[in-house]
Amino acid sequence: MGNSRLAGWDWSRPAASGRGGDTRITATQRRGYSACARRSLVAAGVVLGTALLSSPAEAAASTAGSYTSGGRKILIDEYPSAKPGTRPAIILLHGSAGLLFPGLDLKKRASALSAQGYAVFVPHFFNRTGQIMVRPSGVHDNLPAWTATVRDAVTYVAAQPNVDANRIALMGHSLGGYLGLAAAAQDGRIDAVVEASGALDKTGVTRMPPTLILHGAKDTTVPVAKAERLEALLLKTGAPYQKHIYPDEKHVLSREAMRDATQRIDRFLAKYFPADSRS
Repeated sequence: MGNSRLAGWDWSRPAASGRGGDTRITATQRRGYSACARRSLVAAGVVLGTALLSSPAEAAASTAGSYTSGGRKILIDEYPSAKPGTRPAIILLHGSAGLLFPGLDLKKRASALSAQGYAVFVPHFFNRTGQIMVRPSGVHDNLPAWTATVRDAVTYVAAQPNVDANRIALMGHSLGGYLGLAAAAQDGRIDAVVEASGALDKTGVTRMPPTLILHGAKDTTVPVAKAERLEALLLKTGAPYQKHIYPDEKHVLSREAMRDATQRIDRFLAKYFPADSRS
């Protein structure tokens, strides 16, 4: 990400061997961090879909799975589709604030998507590097490891019995958007990407899946020029895409803009990644 600034702090502890790190904090630390975390919760965790504004009153029950990436145990939350049969899967990618504080919000978004008929998965990809949250200085060096962890999540998801292995999409905001795009550029198994306020700082990309780009023109964290470069790359590869730049929005969209984004996401999914069979 070069010099791009991402919201968040590095509350990491040394990684325990093979276990993805000790991510426990004390109650006193939690209280001290909470005020800062609230300010970054939306920025780090806006992961998209109808759930942005229409989450169910209660989050659907999830089960905890795990897989191995880079020799470490990676936890992954699984939300089964509310509809029977083999279903398409959406992998939600959190932002730089991780899952400690935005976790409940992510559960609601995952629940909304599962209610639409998707199998939803939330990998704890920070387990790979032992962080709880991360600040800008800790992002760039870890991108390759996190991208590999996302790709390993795709392998795990594709092997699940109720998932259509040929229909897997990624969704993410900011850091999650970066990782979704980077993984899709490397992995032909990814069928669609929905990203907000992310970018793809990679050359030599020859293929991309259908992609939705959402970005604020006044974003100073990930400048809108990165969205324009992403569009140019998608045009070069011939990938279908949709893009919307919000002229008065920053890194985190206002409620009104999120309402519009929800509608755009729904239309994109209906066209390129419907919950029900294309046949």
